[in-house]
Amino acid sequence: MPQRDLLDAEGKCIKVLDVDGFYLPDFKFPSQETDIRSMKDHYLARDDDILLCNYPKSGTHWVWEIIQMLSTQKAELIEHTKMKGMIESMSKKSFDSLPSPRILNTHLEFSMLPTDCLRRKCKLVYTLRNPKDVAVSYYHHHHGLLMYNYDGSLDGFLERFLEGNIDYMSWFDNVRNWHKAIQEHKDYPIHVIHYEDMQQNGIEEIRKLAKFLEKPYNEKLLKDIQDKCQFESMQKGKFYDKSHWKENTTGIGIYREGKVGGWKKVFTVAQNEKFDKLFQEKIADLNLDIKFTI
Repeated sequence: MPQRDLLDAEGKCIKVLDVDGFYLPDFKFPSQETDIRSMKDHYLARDDDILLCNYPKSGTHWVWEIIQMLSTQKAELIEHTKMKGMIESMSKKSFDSLPSPRILNTHLEFSMLPTDCLRRKCKLVYTLRNPKDVAVSYYHHHHGLLMYNYDGSLDGFLERFLEGNIDYMSWFDNVRNWHKAIQEHKDYPIHVIHYEDMQQNGIEEIRKLAKFLEKPYNEKLLKDIQDKCQFESMQKGKFYDKSHWKENTTGIGIYREGKVGGWKKVFTVAQNEKFDKLFQEKIADLNLDIKFTI
């Protein structure tokens, strides 16, 4: 699988893996190329699998924790992270050996998902976050993870983000493709969560998720899960001080800020106008309720 160096206008580089024109991070396992290509037809699902999907930096870790708490009926953080079930970062052997019930997750397009997941109608949760906050968070993600070896500026990164010249490609194309898939698969169990709604009304959104997943709940469990999954609690309780992230990041870890509207602190007027223009051109016609502030 060829490694590609994606250069921005400033000449700064992000290294990605090119799988038939789709850019992915290099997860450093020997069978990655073979497994990514065979995933659609050869990764076998189980009836109780739950699949969490989204574009990067859209609340994956956060919602994954909520799902596992609803599944175990305990508002407790478990030792391993969502990375253990990230399908594009694991070999087929690891995928098959993961014990049930599996809470899987991916940043891949709907068209790339294992066909068996669709055949079995595994429950699928798709999370959506406004692209301005996604872009800022993704910039810090690339700066923070040593695997990228990236030291570009926010301005240079935003250009590549808007172009889709980045691992997992274009946010705009991802959202449009997922919207199309949801509209075309009305019989498939898909639940959409807006990141901003989770921030604004967490208990109600967790209740909706529990109903969709057909998990029992009471008001105390919902409140306990919301409290345990507050950003500050998760940052201190799970990732921030873990040796894995200290060894693989520049120190910011996976949880950095998590607030809605953080983009306003860093965007220039020109950057904001460029974002708004592309948003109107690319997905405004979908009439998605995307909140840039709350």
